[in-house]
Amino acid sequence: MIRPGGTIDERREPNIGDSALPFPVRARRRRITGDHHMYDIRFHGRGGQGAVICANMLAAALAEEGGYALSFPRFSGDRRGGPVTAFVRLSKVEAEVPRCQIYAPDCLILMHPSILGKPGAEPSREVFEGFKEGGLILVNCNRTPEELEIPLRATIATVDATRIAERQGLGTATARPVNTALLGALVRVTRIVAMASLENAIGREVPEKVEANLAAAREAYESVTFVNEVSHA
Repeated sequence: MIRPGGTIDERREPNIGDSALPFPVRARRRRITGDHHMYDIRFHGRGGQGAVICANMLAAALAEEGGYALSFPRFSGDRRGGPVTAFVRLSKVEAEVPRCQIYAPDCLILMHPSILGKPGAEPSREVFEGFKEGGLILVNCNRTPEELEIPLRATIATVDATRIAERQGLGTATARPVNTALLGALVRVTRIVAMASLENAIGREVPEKVEANLAAAREAYESVTFVNEVSHA
């Protein structure tokens, strides 16, 4: 658990059954607006891709900029290659951050191309359940935003995070950690934190190959493409 002004070392590793873990977060000058002053992000990934660490790194980056957030995971089945969902909830005020899973995300991050299904096939409705139309969907794939037939009105962003991770020598052919690349892309599209804050979080949170992970985040920051308000509904 991190308290406002605390250090990242105070946090214990989250696991199944843990309550949500609070992190300081700054919300001003970001797209955290509306009646509840919250911005909710849901990550959908596969075991081995680093979905949980991805959520933790974003929360750690936000910790440098004030405010509050919760970061927590949900696992399904076998962790290695099985579905993993992680959440980050951001708020200007700590008391406004509910300790529950995110059912109506403002932002979806799809960490593996298979989550969308094969080209031409209808994407899984379960992945998009509760998504607030007009929000952001960031997808790890080698297609353009216009090529994705996502049945929602949304800003669509794509980046080939798997290829970036491979170029930077991260992971193996069967398990590429794409988390740092996807966060670099997210920062470019949303400006939700400063890139310097993300880089500092990567330096603290990533256990090995820090320079390669920093390079992956920077490459994705430069190469992500996005289109506002795409609709295939």
